[in-house]
Amino acid sequence: MSLPLILQPGEGRSVQIRTSTCTFKVTGKDTHNHFGLFEFVMAPETDGASPHIHKQLTEIFYVVEGHVELVLNQERIAAEAGALMLVPENTSHGFSNPGSVRAKLLIMFCPADSREQYFEGLAELTKDGRQPSQEELLDLMHRFDQYLPPEATDG
Repeated sequence: MSLPLILQPGEGRSVQIRTSTCTFKVTGKDTHNHFGLFEFVMAPETDGASPHIHKQLTEIFYVVEGHVELVLNQERIAAEAGALMLVPENTSHGFSNPGSVRAKLLIMFCPADSREQYFEGLAELTKDGRQPSQEELLDLMHRFDQYLPPEATDG
């Protein structure tokens, strides 16, 4: 059973992924797996997510503060607070903060499934500055409906 929820700023379970913090505001267990919402805060000059696709997941990104470079298919878009990117299934996307100030994104997932487990796994793989192998990253990605886009795997 889903329960009503109020989270104040700074509240919610968080994980640290290199210099970024991902806070799980709403997870699938809160919404019968219909929807999830995470707050993703990136330090200046931070890579976020390299281009990837989801086969069963729609993702929405909303820039709350700072300037973010959004990648949709192979196009790079400079986005500021108030910008939104809707990413349907099988669409290559990614994001980063190339700027000199921190950036904050809201990332929404439909269906939510257990998407937080991907971010928890990534936090564990990169803990204490560790660089995971390509094999470790691909294994984690594939367990949570995340794949390299076709252009990244071509010849």
